[in-house]
Amino acid sequence: MRKVDPVTVEIVRNALVAAADEMKINLARTAYSTIIYEVLDFSVGIFDGDANIIAQASGLPLFLGNLGAAIEDGIKVIGKDNLKRGDVVVTNDPYTTGTHLCDMTIYSPVFFEAELVGFAATRAHWLDVGGKGPGGWFTDSTEVYQEGLRLRSVKLYDRGKPNEDVLRIIRHNIRFPDSSLGDMRAQVAACRTGERRFADLIKKYGKQTVFRCIDEIFRHDELLTRSEVDKIPDGTYEADSFLDDDGIDFGKPIQVKVRLKVDGSEMTIDLSESSRQVKGSVNSGLASGVSACRVAFKCITTPFLPVNQGSFKPLNVVLPLGTVFSAVEPAPCSTYGLPLMTLIDTIFKALASAIPDKIPAAHYGDVCATFIYGSDPRNNRPYLQVEPEGGGWGARPFEDGENVLIAIADGDTYNVPVEIVETRYPLMIEEYSLRQDSGGPGRFRGGLGHIRTYRILDHDAGITVSYERSKCSPWGLFGGKPAKVNQVIVKQTETEPEIVLNKATNFRLKPSSRLVCLTGGGGGYGNPFERNPELVRLDVLRGYVSIKSAREDYGVVIDHESFEIDWIKTKELKQIAHKMEV
Repeated sequence: MRKVDPVTVEIVRNALVAAADEMKINLARTAYSTIIYEVLDFSVGIFDGDANIIAQASGLPLFLGNLGAAIEDGIKVIGKDNLKRGDVVVTNDPYTTGTHLCDMTIYSPVFFEAELVGFAATRAHWLDVGGKGPGGWFTDSTEVYQEGLRLRSVKLYDRGKPNEDVLRIIRHNIRFPDSSLGDMRAQVAACRTGERRFADLIKKYGKQTVFRCIDEIFRHDELLTRSEVDKIPDGTYEADSFLDDDGIDFGKPIQVKVRLKVDGSEMTIDLSESSRQVKGSVNSGLASGVSACRVAFKCITTPFLPVNQGSFKPLNVVLPLGTVFSAVEPAPCSTYGLPLMTLIDTIFKALASAIPDKIPAAHYGDVCATFIYGSDPRNNRPYLQVEPEGGGWGARPFEDGENVLIAIADGDTYNVPVEIVETRYPLMIEEYSLRQDSGGPGRFRGGLGHIRTYRILDHDAGITVSYERSKCSPWGLFGGKPAKVNQVIVKQTETEPEIVLNKATNFRLKPSSRLVCLTGGGGGYGNPFERNPELVRLDVLRGYVSIKSAREDYGVVIDHESFEIDWIKTKELKQIAHKMEV
């Protein structure tokens, strides 16, 4: 085949990324639910005819490896010959897409001159998909059938016409049909945008030229990725960590075990010794286990390059069916993301000794999903407020961790702004602040989590919360200390004792009660007694670190009134600490 010139390759590369970006913009602008247009809990991409990812807009990194898996299942179930121009397919099956039922994947085939040349795909979190409680996110489910409506590779549109039978099934099995079906139409519109842009590009440059460019894009990214893997010393690296529990067997930790092998420009991540699938809903499907490995791999190798199939050619994932990362039917999967974020941190941990200049300490490790629902007393209509909570990220080899960012696998998502919460829902945000001392002490300090307090106004409400790392702290590296854990506190009245929740479904709240969401911090990096005392003092002045922690964790004595460093006492403390180490 004649080689395509590099200028054309870059034009095509950027045109495809721009097409994905336009899909993202259209979906966000036309969606009905805050979980999509404010939180941005969705992803879009353009794929070739074999479901290889060509271009993806910035969004949820966790969908890097499993959006294509949904298309692959459609090809298997429906068949390429049965896909026609104008078709739209919907699927949310956790065992093929890897995610939970709330993540609806909607995609459409792209045709050029009657030939199937690719797919435009979207995945968005729907507010509700039925199940035993609002929100489709349950900490106490024991099988997938309790978690909502399950659709596997079903035609939503047939040759451009809506499939009214399927739409009727959806409408009568979910709690918020108007908003969810509005979100569905936004996803379809985004797919149509991707179809047009991909077909227009082929029409402009010709099918052979475009696909030669795509082959070159894959080849370039594979070469660049291999060159980065080749810089990692060959060897086998291992690490393990634990999830708190599965929400059913409380107090029974779940092991995450990583064995990672680097051989030249190839990397293999083996998860076969991780826990088998569990009773509770923290299981994920195989595609998401692979996707989490891809997120970690992309971070380590070429984090600043666009995503395409070539990025992952040097990565092999060993993941037999039946683990917590590759669950099989009928395992519940509604809180599937919980183990994946810990898995990504554990992959980093395994490589800490090999590439210490690149690996951060653990972060708070969970989206800390918060669901509040009830009947709005202003209009007697049901409402559901859903959002993730940000937390602290781990300190790095060269600087402190970031404060209050969304967990790694959730990428560009946000929580809902206070003004939107208080306008749309009968709720008040009484406090939204950084959580002092939540970051792990270290030569570089871990980032801080937050305190976010919701007050329930004039009605009874229900909540579902799922906070991982409430017992297993985010770890530090190379002498850095662990961070504080994630926690949820309920204050029903001023006189009743506080209730600590971490995983709870449909917990009832009284009018005027408070829900206090405390997110964890990131682990520290390096010995905290080696931190510059002036930086510790600055942390105290900013409210990041308490005077007590400055003394006990960093060996820096600060006056309570002047906030000046007592250099004599500080020197004494550091000398004592040094003698104890020796």
